[in-house]
Amino acid sequence: MGFPAVSEYAGADEAGRSWTSSFRKAVASAATTTNAWIDYTYFAGSPVANFYASTPLTAALVEADKGIYTGGSVFPYTKHFKSMLLMSSGSTTAGRQQVALCDYLLYYPFIDTDAIGEEQVLDNTVTIPRYTSGQVVAVAQSAASTIGQFAFTYTNQDGVAGRVSQNNYTFAVPGGGQVVNASGTGASYNPFCYLQAGDSAVQSIQSVTMSAAGGGLMCLVIVKPLQLTQGSPPCITTGGNSFGACTEIMSIIHTAGAPRIYDGAVLGLLATGYAGTLASSFMSGMLETVWG
Repeated sequence: MGFPAVSEYAGADEAGRSWTSSFRKAVASAATTTNAWIDYTYFAGSPVANFYASTPLTAALVEADKGIYTGGSVFPYTKHFKSMLLMSSGSTTAGRQQVALCDYLLYYPFIDTDAIGEEQVLDNTVTIPRYTSGQVVAVAQSAASTIGQFAFTYTNQDGVAGRVSQNNYTFAVPGGGQVVNASGTGASYNPFCYLQAGDSAVQSIQSVTMSAAGGGLMCLVIVKPLQLTQGSPPCITTGGNSFGACTEIMSIIHTAGAPRIYDGAVLGLLATGYAGTLASSFMSGMLETVWG
């Protein structure tokens, strides 16, 4: 947790050892699929959009300015998540979302989902930062015309190479920034790709093979999930002003400890809507960290 007692956790905040950041992201106009997840880092706003635009099939780090800023180094203290306040625009149904705060670690861009049967070998010159492993998210980098299927080889959380993921599905999307991995027939949605039975995370990905064409491009992103909200109520926007409910998630209440925010962390949001499309909506909020 970083604090030996709850009183010291509260005391650090009262002593001014905290940082509050604001953010606002605007989803593109392309329709999103109900229950499917989106990657807010991909869209415009503050922080700036993260399009995963680098050398195809080559591991790269997400740039620091693409993440929610949490202040500089606090050494010799350790920095921890305290709370996050969220507000989304749209109708009561379309705007209500479940949100996952993640540290974005590493990504492999421009995987061709039409390359059926071709092993697309990935370059791993760059290695995962801050953590030893993380979860894999498949993010669309273009529109995709149909349901595809893929599996990937990887090194698991224990450093065992040559592991092969379960069959993962993509699905048709009208634009980039939407999470496209799913299970079963492609109709059930999970933000994280399914790994080989018994594995919980990956250190690196070695190759990707499509067994059915997806009609687009995708990026495999390794993230470390830090916090999951129960849902973000929408607000109503009129004349530039925002009114309505909001949701605040407090780490000290909802988790066994305050998740650590490492120096260099690139924080971003994954989210899923409960009904309707999130197209042309926005998500705004504040994130507070504390150190001790």
